[in-house]
Amino acid sequence: MNNKMVLGILSVYAVILCGVLGFQIVQSKGIISAPANSEEVAVEDRLDSAVVIYENSPVILVNKSQMLIDKNDASMVPILENQAVYVPTAFFRTAYNAATSEDLSTCSATIRLDNQALVLDKKTADLVDSSKEKDIEYNNKVFIKNGCVYVPIDIFASAFDKFVYYYNNMIIISGMKNSFTDTESIDFINSLKSQVNDLPYVANEENMKEISQISTPGNILKQISGEYTNTNEAETIPVQVLENKTGNAVNSSGNYVYYANDDLLYIIDSSNNTLKTISTVNLGEEFKCEKIYVQNDTLVVLGNKNNIIPTENIDGEVNFSHSTIACVYNIANKEKAIKLKELEIEGYYKNSVQYNGYIYLLAEMPIEELSKNGHYYPPSYRDSIVSPEAEELSYDQMQYFPEGGGKNYNVVASISIDDPTAKSELKSYLCAGDNVYMSDSNIYIAKNRYNAFDSNENIENTFIYRLSLSNGQIYTSGKGNVKGYVPNKFAMNENSGYFTLVSQYTKRGPNQNIANVYVLNNNLEVCGYANEILAGANVASTIFSKNMLFITPENSQSIYSVDLSEPTNPRGNGVLKLSTGNLLIYSYDENHIVTVDNGNNMLCLKLYDISDKDNPIALYSEELGKGNIETSMFNDTLSFYFDKEKNIFTLPVTIYDSDEKQNITFNGGYLYKINLDDGFERIGSVTLPDNSAVIRPLKKSGKLYNFMGNVAVAVDYDDLDNIKEIRFK
Repeated sequence: MNNKMVLGILSVYAVILCGVLGFQIVQSKGIISAPANSEEVAVEDRLDSAVVIYENSPVILVNKSQMLIDKNDASMVPILENQAVYVPTAFFRTAYNAATSEDLSTCSATIRLDNQALVLDKKTADLVDSSKEKDIEYNNKVFIKNGCVYVPIDIFASAFDKFVYYYNNMIIISGMKNSFTDTESIDFINSLKSQVNDLPYVANEENMKEISQISTPGNILKQISGEYTNTNEAETIPVQVLENKTGNAVNSSGNYVYYANDDLLYIIDSSNNTLKTISTVNLGEEFKCEKIYVQNDTLVVLGNKNNIIPTENIDGEVNFSHSTIACVYNIANKEKAIKLKELEIEGYYKNSVQYNGYIYLLAEMPIEELSKNGHYYPPSYRDSIVSPEAEELSYDQMQYFPEGGGKNYNVVASISIDDPTAKSELKSYLCAGDNVYMSDSNIYIAKNRYNAFDSNENIENTFIYRLSLSNGQIYTSGKGNVKGYVPNKFAMNENSGYFTLVSQYTKRGPNQNIANVYVLNNNLEVCGYANEILAGANVASTIFSKNMLFITPENSQSIYSVDLSEPTNPRGNGVLKLSTGNLLIYSYDENHIVTVDNGNNMLCLKLYDISDKDNPIALYSEELGKGNIETSMFNDTLSFYFDKEKNIFTLPVTIYDSDEKQNITFNGGYLYKINLDDGFERIGSVTLPDNSAVIRPLKKSGKLYNFMGNVAVAVDYDDLDNIKEIRFK
């Protein structure tokens, strides 16, 4: 291909990859053969024979499906070098099902496709088939990067009769001639922006100020009868999701338990049916542990810390007040943990996940907390492996969401467990989501875009961005949108490759609030929906449980259920008339749920049969107290634990001497046994030594341990009458 053709084609390619935001990781099926001329093919079908790539993006578009160049390594990306586009050999395996081999010692590679082999080294490029060998003009040579041989895409296209089209930073490789050169194609390519384009960059403080002021309220305002009411998440979530998993400040490996009580980490030997403190680690003053991860001899403690990072802003003034801390330890010697690394990020801990040898950490900082004398400063971080000093996450490396309107920075960082002393990767974002959901391998950011009211209803939309996590890398992998706004972070869920959310909007006239359920596929396209599941009230809370979704309206005695067993066809099953007040709900099994009801000045447990969704039956009820009792479960769902196998659950409880709740008479935890035959049976309790009712459950070796302060309660599954309280120092 000559340079004139390449430059002319530059017009088509960037827009397609410009929109790579809806990346879908699927198995490659190879390129479909296509006619030699595109004139007989509709423009929307021309991508059937094409591969779309984008400079520095690990995501490609193959036969209209999105996938990673290398599903195990997001660092494998196309790069521009010497005015040519190069791709790693993994690209040819993924996009074309080609067989490849490479030799790093000689900087050579072989690509086998269609009974032919392209053989390249630093000097020559040869195409070989069963009968002949052909030399190929070879100006741009292969080279090694990231432990892989990179091949110029134009040489591959020349060898295998492909046509290459360029548009800014985007490239289309097609089997059809003149596929994307007409005016109609240009419009189509521009429509693909949302699928392949990366997020734009802030660049400077001036742009930051402008971007953050884009008209989108941080807390969505709804118009009701001409008045505005604030739907702040904290005020509208009387119901929360109960996660049946290990608490965030306790973990175990082998015979050892790792437990943090705020600023003190305990390393505990749990062998011989007891708990024995082997050593402790002081995490520092003002440190509050949020989560512990352990793998082999590496321990990672995440938490919040109120302190000042020792760095100065451009005015020479210290600008930091709160940071998220990740402390990485070698625990081969349990008696003396060795700190390997400390990562400190300016901002508040939001969430984290462990996935494929890495821990991904999300922190958030309001913009106004980093403002001084009319200046706005980006958040800073400190990686002790790199330097003892902190440095700013500069605006020229910070991305933003075009819908704007957010008043906060978000930082995502990765920590390698296999190589704990490796430098952490960090990505920073301006105007991050009004609500953020984190799964094992993805972060979903919901951006509410409030426009106005039309004649019948508001026209607010929610844009959904997906950040994918792979091999320590963080990258934008998808973008979609739905009608309405997401009421809170609990209204989102990922399951089996589908992303489900609840959105709400307001019809004018009677000012009726409407809630819909949307299911998005891996391209973040709506593939299923249920309209008007809820009408006439605000969404107070949502609970995802297996293949069911429960929606609770504000000030309601009802819970609306949605069947998600067929993602492309979500179905509203009916209305559960349960109770009033604040609720916590968890699924006992497919046909039964348990609620914790904190309404009517009473704390009560209830077990329901919901096999008939239109006629739920209350089977059992257990009153814990009235007026003078409360539980921290509503603010700390990780204090709850349910073991379905043994039918045991725990919950924190505080009892006062009167309804005025001035003096505490009991502070600790209740342990219950629950089954469908007998209902609820309290099998024990433990009193805390202080006024803290934080419980961290851990199931281990036939026992359920509940850690509270410096106390642990051990429940032996083989002897439920023998509940042992263990105090450790």
